[in-house]
Amino acid sequence: MFIKPNWRILTIGDGDLSFSTSLWNHFKPAQLTATVFDSQQSLENKYQHHAIEQLNTDPNQQVLFGFDVTNPDTWPKSWSSLDTSNLSDKSFDLVIFQFPLVPAFEDPDYFHKMSDISVNTLNRLLLRQFLIHCTEYFLDPKGKQLCYITSKDVKPYSEWNVENSLNQGLEHINYLGSMNFDINKFPGYKIRNVDRDKHVKDTQGITYAWSSKIDSQGHDNTLLDALTAKSHRRESYCEICKAGPFVSTSDKTLHEQTKKHRLMQQYEQQYAKALLKP
Repeated sequence: MFIKPNWRILTIGDGDLSFSTSLWNHFKPAQLTATVFDSQQSLENKYQHHAIEQLNTDPNQQVLFGFDVTNPDTWPKSWSSLDTSNLSDKSFDLVIFQFPLVPAFEDPDYFHKMSDISVNTLNRLLLRQFLIHCTEYFLDPKGKQLCYITSKDVKPYSEWNVENSLNQGLEHINYLGSMNFDINKFPGYKIRNVDRDKHVKDTQGITYAWSSKIDSQGHDNTLLDALTAKSHRRESYCEICKAGPFVSTSDKTLHEQTKKHRLMQQYEQQYAKALLKP
């Protein structure tokens, strides 16, 4: 994960605050605001070991509890306003969402009208809303304007097609590429189960990057060098399954008849249908 010390960073849904604490201690950002979906009491009841006391020790740190990235009513009041006079307290260079999953962040009222669609689609909609809100409300229009989502290359995460689906129809949000997430660079960070006091196995993580800026609009060359662009070309790879390369048309046709591809097609169709809802 590429981070520069002078950046102002917002973390979303940091369950026990261990990621934000490690980020602050080892990367030294200029400003850090960490958010947690749970209330402080719920977090303390859920996790025997947490990092609450290690944050809020510096005026450039802040922790917000009960924060739902999809629900502006849970944000500081000035954040949900597009009034640029209030940019000073919500101007970030980078917003990070680590290993998001709907059960930890679901607002039943918000998702009630979408109860006829799959959990796969709900996760995509959560991440899409994250990108929209980052761009419209959280990121400094004069800053780096970066959004990171760290996910896993295993089910169900690998079935979300995050590289291609999240910014569909969002012309002002550009996918920049991906980079490996090395947890060893974040000492003390524990990936948590969202519902109980249990650590999750440290499987391979991948950090995906988006921005309202395109590559040529002033991104650090060191960031661009760290990113890997989409590796699956439409003509020789399956864009939704990342399978390939195919050596022939018949090879690709055989893939499209597999159970995995048909399932991914279903997910894509469900997601496309959900995007049409008002």
